[in-house]
Formats: sequence, structure tokens, C-alpha cells
Amino acid sequence: MGSLATLTRTLPLRRTWVGRASPSFWAGLLMLAVLIAVALFAVRLTGYDPIRQNFETILLPPSGAHPFGTDNFGRDVFARVLYGTAIDLQIGFLALLFPFCFGVVLGAVAGYYGGLVDSLLMRSVDVMTAFPFLVLVIAIVAFLGGGLTNMIIAISAVAWVPYARLVRAEVLVQKSMEYVQAARTLGFSRGRIILRHVLPNAITPAVVYAVSDVILIILTGSSLGFLGLGVKPPSPEWGLMIAEGRSFLFNGWWIATMPGLACLFTGITFTLLGDGLADLLRVKGQ
Repeated sequence: MGSLATLTRTLPLRRTWVGRASPSFWAGLLMLAVLIAVALFAVRLTGYDPIRQNFETILLPPSGAHPFGTDNFGRDVFARVLYGTAIDLQIGFLALLFPFCFGVVLGAVAGYYGGLVDSLLMRSVDVMTAFPFLVLVIAIVAFLGGGLTNMIIAISAVAWVPYARLVRAEVLVQKSMEYVQAARTLGFSRGRIILRHVLPNAITPAVVYAVSDVILIILTGSSLGFLGLGVKPPSPEWGLMIAEGRSFLFNGWWIATMPGLACLFTGITFTLLGDGLADLLRVKGQ
């Protein structure tokens, strides 16, 4: 055992996760660091209030004083995009937390126990998948009312389905492995086998999917904001900004374009990070 630990410590860098990480992973990680830094330090990156109106600077094009121009209320678009980063990242991460945890647990229980438990739990998944994701979210938001909190609740109530399916499929494979049979022979409880042995080996696809799912949730939040069902004005949420700028596409194209580019940058960030993470965790077959 000691020699194995020594060998592990002396493995070259290319055998560690740092060495195996692809350029797309590092690019995505760097871009994510930029987004987080912008969200945390937006107040230091601009001297403008993203909500304060100034009717003397209405619809000014991009310039040195206003890099992204101003909107129809004279608000600095650059400041609004920066402050909107925190709101949209908050939507992405908070609305992902419950679906990930709930879906992983549900899928693990269904896959390990099988039988009637699996049938009952998976039928609930089938019911959820019978309706389009966005339609369900819109229906829940319409029932609860608009706003950031209700939007996060609505997305969380629907977004757990793919995690349950992914983990269930992996658990079905893992529970037939020899290490699970050995754990049963040793008399370990089912809960311990699931949480400490099966789930750590079955959760990888769900983790990779979660990274890519962040941008889908952010875009869903932006779509709800565009429809007037998400964050309420005058909050600088990207989808809401795009909706407000659609009436000024000819004489104020920057109002909708700049938050749209922010959405694009965020999408590329999590796409690269998800692809890189998938390569990094793909140990078998290498």
C-alpha cells in the first residue's frame, strides 16, 4: 500500500488531472473566472448606477464615456450588463442546486432498489417529460407570479428530470459490479452502499451535464425575462434588457446587442467547460 502511494505521488504531471485537462477546460475555467470576477466587482468596474435614469443621455451610441452606449432611459448599458452578470449567474447556479441534488438522489434510489420503487419513481419522470420544459416553467411562473425567487422555484421544479435519468442508468450498471456485491456480503446497509460506494462512481455524467445545464437555465431565465415573467424592471437582467431594447433596434441597436453578446459569452464559457470536464473525467477507454 505504501509503495502504491509513493508511485502515485511520483506520477508525471500528464497523469494527474492538471496534466490531463484539455485546452477547452482551461479556456472555460478562465472565462468563468472572468464572469465571477465581473459579478463580484461590478461596482468597481463602472462608476454608473445601473438603475438611475438620466434623460440628458438618452440613446447615446457607444463611446469612451459609455462603452456600450445608453438606453432609452439614459442608463449606462455597460453598467447594466456588468450588474446583470451577478443576477444571471445567480439564476443559473441557484436554480441548478435543487434539481441536481433531488434528481441524483431520486435516480440513485430508483436504480438501486429497482422493482416497484423504480417503476413508481420513473413514472413521475415520464409524466414530467410528457410536457415541454419551457411550457411547464412558464405555467408555474404564471401561477406563482413573476420575480427572481418564483422563477428559480419554477425552474427547479422541472429541471431535475435529466439528472434522475442519468444517475439511474449509471446506478443500474454499477450495482452489478463486484465491489457492490462485496459490500453487501460485508453487511453494509443499502443507504451506505448507495451513498458511499455506488453514487460516487455513478455521478460523473450528472456532474458533466450540470456544467452545461447552467447556461440552459440562464437562457431560460433570460427567456422568461424577455416574456415579462422573470425578473422585474428596472433590474439589469440580460433577458429583460434584450426585451427592452427590441423597440430600438434601428436607432439603439446596442441596447439589445450588448446583453445578447453577454449571453453568448456565458454560453461559450459553460460549453467549453462542460466539454473539457467530460474529457477530464473520461478515464475509461483512454
